[in-house]
Amino acid sequence: MTESQQPVKTDGAAIDYFEPDDRWVPVDRRWLGLDRRTIAPTLVVLAFVLIMATILPAIDDATPYDDRVAAGDVMEVEGGVTFVPAADWGITSGVRVGDKPTSGSYPPSAKVVDGDVSFAVRSAPFTGDAAGLLDQIRQTTEALNGANGFQVAGDPADITTADGGRGVLARYSGTTSDGVIAAFVFDGIGVEVVAVGPPEIDHDQSSDIGRMISSISHRTGGGA
Repeated sequence: MTESQQPVKTDGAAIDYFEPDDRWVPVDRRWLGLDRRTIAPTLVVLAFVLIMATILPAIDDATPYDDRVAAGDVMEVEGGVTFVPAADWGITSGVRVGDKPTSGSYPPSAKVVDGDVSFAVRSAPFTGDAAGLLDQIRQTTEALNGANGFQVAGDPADITTADGGRGVLARYSGTTSDGVIAAFVFDGIGVEVVAVGPPEIDHDQSSDIGRMISSISHRTGGGA
């Protein structure tokens, strides 16, 4: 009970009541004890983490790829977000600019690989800023994996793409791999970038990752 709370008296008996603080969420806005307003954004991030951590590696191991990146190729994901993949990397998911599927919409994610190193980009609606998106990714993945899994190392750093897009980047480490995560928000479209590889990766691969992050761009009005 806070100092402002007073007991209510009924027929001579005092009945205590509690006045909720600012963090209290009404029952009609809760689901399984969670604030309904935070469920949808969290599920989007969680789904991306699960895909990156389990489903895509399993598919990569089981299915050989023969679609190599050629110089000048540009990949596009939903929301008008593009990036230039490194030449000779293999495309395991996603499509090039101009190859929009018959559904009429670009897919929400794209991934390229070079040996044990992968680079993935995913877009989805997001109402916060880049720092908020990165923090949500961090909280979700650390809660999913615990102390023995994915852990962000050090403070996030501000980054700017070649087109002037501003975002944040953080390094992370896991039990068997290291990498970087970058986050951008363009006109309500959140962009998550995850690069994963062994603890010691080739210098050329590291340079390729840097260039791919720098190449990320957003086409204004690119809703599909």
